Amino acid sequence: MKKLTYGTASVTMMVLLGLMIVSEAQARVVLATQGPRYHQSPSNHELIFEGGLAEPMGDQSDGFWTTDNGFGSSTGYQVGVRFRQYLGEFFAVSPAFHYTRFGTASGVTDVGSETNLAYEIRTSNYRYGLDMQAFMGGGNSPVRLFMTGGVALVNNRYRDQLQYHSTFQETVNTPAYSAGLGLKMHNIEIVGEYTYNRFDTNKFTNGDTPLSYNWDSLIVRVGISFGR
Repeated sequence: MKKLTYGTASVTMMVLLGLMIVSEAQARVVLATQGPRYHQSPSNHELIFEGGLAEPMGDQSDGFWTTDNGFGSSTGYQVGVRFRQYLGEFFAVSPAFHYTRFGTASGVTDVGSETNLAYEIRTSNYRYGLDMQAFMGGGNSPVRLFMTGGVALVNNRYRDQLQYHSTFQETVNTPAYSAGLGLKMHNIEIVGEYTYNRFDTNKFTNGDTPLSYNWDSLIVRVGISFGR
């Protein structure tokens, strides 16, 4: 086996030194490209689009022709949008807007000397609310249970239409309160919420005496969040 001469050794040392310099430079480039090795903290706000089913729980679903304050409403839907601002890892406030439309009652009826007149009765509302949410589990948890509750101004809307007659529409503004439970899975949410919505008015009848209305509802909705 040949021995390394001084010239060969010098060249070898220079080559090794060059490789070390190149390796160091490459390592610096990789680190600069990949960035620091820590997780960026999540945003403190998000935008959520929601939609789901709305079930009337009060006397809304009672018969229109057999009760004084029933409208024959059935299962409907709710759509809305909310902005959630986190005040920490476990608490958030959330202004929201929702439109709820319950199932329309329809059929035929007799009015005076007119027979077999088609009719439709619709109830709905606009909800302008401020909700508070308390979350369980860390902010980076894949699944988080949370409680929600809030207050809202609700614009309750009534509309009926009778064949060959004009359409009647009326609205009543009232405060409402809601509470529920939700499950957040990254950017997907499922929420079950009960809304307490009761008021007195004479706008939905021909008489002057106000009637008490129970327009409570149970909402089951799904949300998709963006921005966090």
